Amino acid sequence: MHLLRADPDLRVVVFESEASRRHLGAAYSTTDPRHLLNVRAQVMSAFPEEPGHFVAWARQAGYAVEPTDFVPRMVFGHYLRSLVAQFGDGRLRVVTERVEDVVVDGGGFTLTAGDTTTHASSVVLAYGNPAPRQLATAAGPLPDAAWHVRNPWDLDALTALPDDATVVLVGSGLTAVDAAITLLDDTPRRRVVMVSRHGELPRTHLAQALTDWVSPIPPLGPLTADGLTELVCNQIEVAARRGVNWRAVIDGLRSCTAWMWGRLDLEERRRFLAAHSRDWDVRRHRMAPAPAARIRSYRDAGRLSVHGGGLQSVEDLGSRCRVGLDGGALDADAVVNCTGPLNDVARTVDPLLRRLVDRGTVAPDPLGLGLACTPDGRLLDDTGAVVAGMYAVGPPRKGALWESLAVPEIRDQASQLAQHLVSAQAA
Repeated sequence: MHLLRADPDLRVVVFESEASRRHLGAAYSTTDPRHLLNVRAQVMSAFPEEPGHFVAWARQAGYAVEPTDFVPRMVFGHYLRSLVAQFGDGRLRVVTERVEDVVVDGGGFTLTAGDTTTHASSVVLAYGNPAPRQLATAAGPLPDAAWHVRNPWDLDALTALPDDATVVLVGSGLTAVDAAITLLDDTPRRRVVMVSRHGELPRTHLAQALTDWVSPIPPLGPLTADGLTELVCNQIEVAARRGVNWRAVIDGLRSCTAWMWGRLDLEERRRFLAAHSRDWDVRRHRMAPAPAARIRSYRDAGRLSVHGGGLQSVEDLGSRCRVGLDGGALDADAVVNCTGPLNDVARTVDPLLRRLVDRGTVAPDPLGLGLACTPDGRLLDDTGAVVAGMYAVGPPRKGALWESLAVPEIRDQASQLAQHLVSAQAA
């Protein structure tokens, strides 16, 4: 979208292997209206220079949306498709093929997709969140059984389960929350058991909007993970004494999170991941009020339980399975993989990424958070050198930025990179 807006003479070809998710990705292809955005509509514009664009579009499209609302994710999917439809004049073409390989070729790149070969001066890897890691216990990977649901966004598989099913969701983050709502809201007889290493649910947004709390930024120089965490905790205490909720402190740090992450050296980043990242994640990536209320009601009714300790064992019983948890076992009709994306490209099974990594064209981020790259998205090869003309947008940049998963950050990255590519082409 930003490329097409930046240059009226430019034509763009998009390779998208899944026709059903065209222009949507996994998050916005859901058809369940109970799956809500976990940020307010007012920050979801596709264009940083037009912050009210999404809300204005929604109202014009007939949705009663206020800037502070948490709207269904499918509505944001409709928004994206509507924007793309503006370029239905031949400037944008979609090829329903998976890109199988990208080879550096004399100052450019050769892309292979099925029987199609394309030459490009620049390549942007914008693959979003990868599929979850394969579920496994100490005994090995889970079998390819009917009760093993690998894709938590397969709504047909979830809704087809028996009305009295017991379902184990592996993971307790926002994906598991959405899956639990789909499973439990339509029938009162189902039971869901969430299991994760820590057994913590995301915290909840307040119904009313908050004014961001402005925290003092540490002086220039190296930071430590413990020092950064102490700063956040101290600011939460100061805010509380002034009657300000901790959520305002977390939200107020969003604009400078990547900058502070860049001031942590590699070992301090490892320390943060080991000691503090879970506490940050459950507070940073929160549930909207409506799904949080649903989850609370399921727990109060005894239909949803949340367990720590992780998945201990799984025994195949044919049409069902026996799941071992920390403290006991239960028989279940399904085990659903809600563990979140496998960001570590060293372990990827994606054919394109696997080829690029094995060849050394790109390299894993040393923390296993995505691709090795500079903060502005230039990819690095296995020697640490910049791969001229090769970039990443969104989740692949997480290791360099930490905050690189949500629409406001991805939108800004896309806008800045589009301007860079158009300027490079003109030069």
